[in-house]
Amino acid sequence: MFGPVRHLRRTQRGFVLITVLWTGLALLLGVSAFMSSARQEALEVRSEIAMLRATELARAGLNVALADLGRVSDGQVTSARDGSPVILNMAEGQVTYRIQDEAGKVDIYLTPPAVLGPVLQSIGARAGVDAFDAVNVAQALEAASLKSSARPRSVGDALIEAGLPRQTAQIADQYLTAFNFSGRVNPPTASETVLSAIPGLGPGDVAEIMSRRAANEQMPRLGTAAAWLAERAGPVYTITAEAQLAEGARARLVAMVASRGLAFRGGLMRYEVLSHRWEDGA
Repeated sequence: MFGPVRHLRRTQRGFVLITVLWTGLALLLGVSAFMSSARQEALEVRSEIAMLRATELARAGLNVALADLGRVSDGQVTSARDGSPVILNMAEGQVTYRIQDEAGKVDIYLTPPAVLGPVLQSIGARAGVDAFDAVNVAQALEAASLKSSARPRSVGDALIEAGLPRQTAQIADQYLTAFNFSGRVNPPTASETVLSAIPGLGPGDVAEIMSRRAANEQMPRLGTAAAWLAERAGPVYTITAEAQLAEGARARLVAMVASRGLAFRGGLMRYEVLSHRWEDGA
């Protein structure tokens, strides 16, 4: 009689032990999953906070660039308006801003195909666009210039509508604009790509312009090329502010601004932000 009872008790203890082990394992797995989820959420929150900090640092860079752009007195130190980088070390990390004068670009609506075509060919050589396509795009833009109500506000959109691939249009946006308001380019802020496409400017002329700019000297006599060039800066500028935190988070802010005239106090030029966009800070 006692043998079956002992066997039954041992069996029951075995089941209890197995149940306890399985319950413990389930609890362990549950705790492990919770900790993993909590760790992932903490990393995501940390990443979001770092991105917000980088965003605010980029905004600070934009404000510094606006202050730089607003200095108009001869005795004030200013950066170049040709897209050259200015690097600042701040408490949160590093900021790089660039100021690009839109008058140093070719206006897609006011520049004839004789100039716009060569600029597109120069860009196309890097982006895989042949001369025939470049001429067609230049002619399409000239036709679009006659339809002011149908002009896209974005240069990239205009180039895509005219037939350029999206990737090429993004590259061309560095050299073309709709905010020059003139068919002539400002040589002190124009890029080598743009200057090389100006009729009447040879490689030696372009090299001399770039050399004089670096030395902060007056521009040379431009001869027949003067028909397409004019030393007239602004009034619209593109500012790119890139921020990088010490831990690696990045943000990039691109803003287009236009001058509103001198402030009553301070003697600084005031600027209005026409548009802005956030880009991947790669």
